[in-house]
Amino acid sequence: MNNFTQKILAILAFCMLLLGLILLSKQKPTPFHRAVYHWKSTFARSSYDLDENKFFEAHSIRKIYLKMLDVDYSEAGLIIPVSKTRIDYYISPENDSLVYVPVVYISNRVIQFMPTQDIDYYAKLFLEHTLRIETYTNRGVNEVQIDCDWTEGTKDKYFLLLQRMRYWMPNLKYSVTLRLYPFKYRTKLGVPPVNRVMLMMYNLENAKKMELNNSLFDPNVAAKYVTKTPYPLPTDFAIPAFSWSLLFRHGQFLRVFSDNILDELENEKSRYVGVNEAYVKYRKLGYNKFLIEETPSFYNDYDLRAGDILKIESCGADELKQASALIIRFHPRKDATIAIFDFDLKELNKISYEDLEAAYTPLH
Repeated sequence: MNNFTQKILAILAFCMLLLGLILLSKQKPTPFHRAVYHWKSTFARSSYDLDENKFFEAHSIRKIYLKMLDVDYSEAGLIIPVSKTRIDYYISPENDSLVYVPVVYISNRVIQFMPTQDIDYYAKLFLEHTLRIETYTNRGVNEVQIDCDWTEGTKDKYFLLLQRMRYWMPNLKYSVTLRLYPFKYRTKLGVPPVNRVMLMMYNLENAKKMELNNSLFDPNVAAKYVTKTPYPLPTDFAIPAFSWSLLFRHGQFLRVFSDNILDELENEKSRYVGVNEAYVKYRKLGYNKFLIEETPSFYNDYDLRAGDILKIESCGADELKQASALIIRFHPRKDATIAIFDFDLKELNKISYEDLEAAYTPLH
């Protein structure tokens, strides 16, 4: 290669580098609103909790989506509250400037078996239980969110329930959670009669399939739901930073625990040093699966049995970054909110400040 050719190649390389820097400089962080989800059965936030306050201030978080009620359909044929979130503190507006959005989770089975003539009754009941948050925050609620994975078969009744809630409390704004499937197939699944939707950028695949590495989030699967046109309603985005434990027995999915329970099993082991019969013994099968080898003869907190398989799925810094990077492809508006699911300082402290900031400010 002669000197002239080398010079030409060097000039071309420099030009390409310069072009890349120019394009990169045009990418700017989008100043979305910032929020977190709180999805545990006890809400123990105190306006004097220094660690929590530091986290909210460091990341300019001004809103909490707080699950207040979890409703399911029982085997006895009843619509029942599975859990009501207990709030341990009265939160003074003078010491806490956060906005609280109460959330009610309603299983699709509830909608399926809810008698149409009773929809008004349940609309008022759900609102009553959700709005009890006002007693603890000493301030009015502006928005209520309903979390339900409706289907084509339950769409009409679910939308009617939403309409009746709006009828009884017309002064409120209403939002609903939206999975990626109904986001893309909006003609088939319909557009709910609310003010906003929260697009949940996780739980993408069937968690009951043991062979999947991580059903919580896969960027390649999420990208399949990108559309050319934005959703007809203002859209916010929930991105994942949490873990759960899936329990399989005899090869069949049994239940889910809303945390990585291996941490608790290790704590049990440390409490019973030298007493082998007192704690659950397990071994790793590979990647994120664990075989339960022995369990105590007396009750263990998770009702684990020898032969069970635990599968631990997690979303950390990498998944948070990947989910955030996809947001721009879903046509966000300037007033969009990005909410991290969910608020657990033990998990969030494993993610660097820079990675959390990047998740809240995706480039466009």
